[in-house]
Amino acid sequence: MSEVHVLTTGEAARYCGVNFRTVIRWIERGQLKAYKLPGRGDHRICVEDFVTFLRDNAMPVPAELGCTTRKVLLVADSLELAAARQLLQQAGMDVDIAGDSFTAGAVMVSGKPGMLVLDANLEGVNGFQILDFVRSRSDFSSLSVLVVAPVGEVNQQRWLDAGADAVVAAGCDRNELVGRVNLLMDA
Repeated sequence: MSEVHVLTTGEAARYCGVNFRTVIRWIERGQLKAYKLPGRGDHRICVEDFVTFLRDNAMPVPAELGCTTRKVLLVADSLELAAARQLLQQAGMDVDIAGDSFTAGAVMVSGKPGMLVLDANLEGVNGFQILDFVRSRSDFSSLSVLVVAPVGEVNQQRWLDAGADAVVAAGCDRNELVGRVNLLMDA
C-alpha cells in the first residue's frame, strides 16, 4: 500500500459518496479541516483530519485510510511496558516510546498518534495534567487514551473521570494491555 498523506476534495468526495462541492462546503463551514494551495487555491485535506471528520460524523472509515491511525505513543520508562512495544508492533501498530512528558508532547504533535498509552507510574510526570492537556486541545479530540494505573491504585474511576478511555492495572499481563489497545483502536 502506498502511503497517502493528503487528499484532494475529489478524492474525499469519492470516499464519502458525495459531490466534491459538498466537501468544499464542509471545508468552508469549518466542519472539515483543510488548507489551500497557492495559485488556484485548491484544497488539500490531511488524511488524519479526514479520518477524524469521518469518525465525528459516524461515517465509515475506509480500510486504506483507517490504518493511518494505528500509531501508538507509549509514555513509559518501565522495562515491562517498553517490552509491550514488540507485542503492539506484532499486532500491526506503529509504536513510539517517550520517557517523559516533554518528549511525549513533541511526538504527539509531530507523529499524530491515534492512541496514547500513559504509564501513570512514570516518575516526575503527573498523569492528570497530561490527560487535562490532551482533552483541552481540539487537535487531540480523537486520540484514545489508555492509562496504566499506579501501583496500589484502588479507584480507577478517577482516571476515567479525568478523560481516560480505559484503565488497566500496573503489572497487568502484556497480552491484556495489547487487547485493550486493539479494542480502543477499533472502536
